[in-house]
Amino acid sequence: MHLKQRLVRRLLPALIAEICAMHAGHALAADPQAGEPAEQQSATTNASRSANAVESVNPQRARREEALKAVSVTATRGGTADPSRTAATVSVVTSDDIDENNAKDVKDALKYEPGVEVRRSVYRPAGITGSTGRAGNEGINIRGLEGNQVLLLEDGVPLPQSYAFGSGSAGRGDYLNTDLYQRIEVLRGPTSALYGSDGLTGAVNFVTKDPSDLLAIYNKKTYFSLKAGYDSTDRSWGSTATAAFGGDVVQGMIALSGRHGHETDNKGDSNTLGASRSTPDPLTYNNRSALGKLVFKLTPHDTLKLTAETLSNANSSDGLSQLGGAYTWSGYTANGYVTGNEVNSNRVQLDYDHRDATNPYFQQLHASLYYRNASTRQTLDISGANASGATSSRSRTNDYGDNILGGSVVADSAFNTGVLQHKLTYGFDASVSHYSTASSAGSEWTSNADGYPEAFPKTTQTSLGAFVQDEIRWNKLSVVPGVRFDYYDMTPHPDATYESMSASSTKPTSTSTGNAVSPRLAILYEVSPAFVPYVQYAHGFRAPSAYQVNSFYNPAGSYGLYYQQVGNPNLKPETSNSVEVGLRGKLGVGHGQVNYSAAAFAGSYSNFIDSKVVGGSLTSATNPYTVQYVNYSKASIQGLEGKADWYVNDALEVKGGFAWIHGTETKDGVTSGLDTVPPLAVVLGVKYAPTERWFASADLTYNSRKSKSQMSSSSYFATPSYTILDLHAGVNITRHVSVTAGINNVFDRKYWVWNDVRGLADSDGAAKIDAYTAPGRNFNVAMKIDF
Repeated sequence: MHLKQRLVRRLLPALIAEICAMHAGHALAADPQAGEPAEQQSATTNASRSANAVESVNPQRARREEALKAVSVTATRGGTADPSRTAATVSVVTSDDIDENNAKDVKDALKYEPGVEVRRSVYRPAGITGSTGRAGNEGINIRGLEGNQVLLLEDGVPLPQSYAFGSGSAGRGDYLNTDLYQRIEVLRGPTSALYGSDGLTGAVNFVTKDPSDLLAIYNKKTYFSLKAGYDSTDRSWGSTATAAFGGDVVQGMIALSGRHGHETDNKGDSNTLGASRSTPDPLTYNNRSALGKLVFKLTPHDTLKLTAETLSNANSSDGLSQLGGAYTWSGYTANGYVTGNEVNSNRVQLDYDHRDATNPYFQQLHASLYYRNASTRQTLDISGANASGATSSRSRTNDYGDNILGGSVVADSAFNTGVLQHKLTYGFDASVSHYSTASSAGSEWTSNADGYPEAFPKTTQTSLGAFVQDEIRWNKLSVVPGVRFDYYDMTPHPDATYESMSASSTKPTSTSTGNAVSPRLAILYEVSPAFVPYVQYAHGFRAPSAYQVNSFYNPAGSYGLYYQQVGNPNLKPETSNSVEVGLRGKLGVGHGQVNYSAAAFAGSYSNFIDSKVVGGSLTSATNPYTVQYVNYSKASIQGLEGKADWYVNDALEVKGGFAWIHGTETKDGVTSGLDTVPPLAVVLGVKYAPTERWFASADLTYNSRKSKSQMSSSSYFATPSYTILDLHAGVNITRHVSVTAGINNVFDRKYWVWNDVRGLADSDGAAKIDAYTAPGRNFNVAMKIDF
C-alpha cells in the first residue's frame, strides 16, 4: 500500500509534466488567441487582471464589474448562475482573495465569512485516548453544524469523511491546498436535493484552477508563475510553481506546491514541562501537493478534461505538556511523548462537457468519472519509568482509509410552455466507497492475523442518486421545485480475526441499507434589481457512517477496566427540514453601487447520531461498560445573516457581514445549548486601490462572548468577546512582480475561538486554558513572479 502511494505521489506529477511538455511545442506554434474551453464556468478576477495588462482600466472598477458577474455552479449544479437570482445564500471566495490575504490554508481563506468556520483545536494530545488537535483543520462549520454533516467537494468530488478512534482523529480540511484553487464556493442551507447525503446544513466546493484561468492573465499561449511566502503564526515557508500552455485544441497545466512549518503560536507564556505548560508543544510539518490538467477541445461544443492531483501532509510533535508527571500509567511516569501524522490523497478525474445553445433537447451536459484514494496514519509513542527505575512504553498506530470510485451525469434543458420559461436540471450520481481502519498497540494488543483490532470491519458502500429541478420563470417570478431520491447499501467485509474477536458482541456485524427522498421548493420575485425577496424550503439527510453501523472494540479488562463499543445496525439517517426567507439586491448609491443579501433561517434536525452509554459496569467482566452509536438527539437552529459590498467609487470598497445563530439540542428529553453553534460574528472591511499599482485594506472581526446558557454544560469555559484588526497591502513592483503583506491581530489581543476550544472546562486551569488561545500579533509576506 505505502509503496503504491509513493509511486503515485512521485511518478504522477512527473508523468503529467512530461505530457505537458509533449504538447507545449504544438501550443507555442498555434494561433496566439487561445480558445477558452467550454468547461470554464466563472468570470474570474484573473480575467480582469488580463484586461489591465493590455489597457488602462482601473482595477477597482474591473473588480466591481467582475463581482457583478460572479457565478456559482454549486448552488444550481447545472452550469453557471448569478447569485443575485439564486434563492439561497451563496458566497464565492476567489483566488485573488486568497492571494491578497496570503491565506496559507482553508481556515485563513474562510476567516472573513461570518457563519462559516474551520474548526482547528490546539495540538495537545493527552494519553492513549486523547486526540485533541490531531485532526488539524477538522472540517467546516456552517450555520452551527460541522463534520460529516456538511458536504465538502473538490471539483465536485466528495472529500473523505472525518473519523475518530482512541488517540486518532482524521479531519477533512487537511486534504485541501488553497494555492490550487480558482475559487471556493460556499452554499448555506440544506443541499441534499441536488447532492444527496451529508448536505444537512450546507456545502462547500473547492474548484481547482484550469489552464484557461492562467492563460487568460496575459492572453498568451504560455504562462508561468512562482509564488513564495512566509507566515509567522507557525514560522512556515511555502512556495508554489505553476506552468500552463494552450492552443486552440489542447491546453494543459501543472502546479507544484509545498509548505514547511512548525507549531501554531498562541498567547501562552509558560514554557515548562507538564500540565502547567501553556506554550505550544514543538511540532514540525511538511505539506506537498501537485495538480495537473489536460484539456482537449474536441469540437466547438465538446470538451474533455483530465485532472490528476496528489497530496501528502505530514507532521511530528514532541508532547512536552505530557511530561513532568502530567501523564502516568500503572506506576510509570512518561518521560517521552512523540506523535506523528501522515495524510495522503490521490485523485484522478475525467470530465466531459457539451454546450450547444441550439440543441433542442439539452443545452448543457456534464459527465464526470473520478477516483480518489485517501489515507491517514497517526502514531503515538510514549516511554516512561517507575520509582524503582524500571522502564516501560506504550504505543498506538491508527490507520484510516477512504477510497471512492464514482461518476455523475448532469444536464440542462431550457424550454417554454406557454408563457412559462423552464430551465430543467437533472442527472444522477453513482459511487462505490471503501472504508477501512486498523489499529495496533504494541504488546497490549496481539493479533494472530491481519484485521484486529479494527474499530470497524472493512466496508463497501454503494450510493445511487437521481434528481430533477425545474426553474420556472414568469416575468419577474421564479419558482424552483426539486426532488432527489437516494439509495445506499453498506456491506461489511470482516476477516476471520475480526469475526472471532467480535463474536461476543451483542450486535453482530450486519448490512445496512436505506433510502431517502429530499424535496426542495424555492420562490423568488425580482421586484427590481435592488429588491429581490425569496423563500425556500429544503430537506436534508446524512446516511450513517460505516463505523457507526458496525463497530466492535473490547480490550478485555486491560488495566482492570471492562468496557466495549458495539455497532448498531438499526441506525436511521440524520435528517433536516429548513426554511429560509431572504432578500438580496444591487442598487446605486452616489457614484458607486451596493450589493447586499440578508436571510433569516430556521431548521429542525432529527435522529442525530452520537455515542451513548447503553449499559454495563467498568468493574464487571460479564457485563462491561458498553458504548454504542444511537439516534440520540434532535436539534433546532435559527439565525440571521447578512452581507453587503459597497463599491463607493473606482478606488474604495467597503464590505461587511454578520451571522447570529441560536441552537438547542435535546437528548433523552433534556434540552440544552448546541455546542457547535458559534457566537455572534461580525466582519467589516475597507479596501483602497487608487491605481493598478497598489492596494491597502483593513478588516475588523468581532465575536461576542459565548454564554453558558447556550452550552450543553455550564462547567465549560466561556470564551469572552473579542475584536481583531487585520491589515493587508500589496504592490505591483513591475508588471510581472508583485508583493503582498499582512499584519493580523494588530493590537495583539488575547482571545479564544469558541469552536476551537469548546469542551474546555473552567476546572482545567489557567495554564491549559491559555494553551488554547489564538495567535497574537503575526505577519505574513509573499512575492509572486509571473509571465
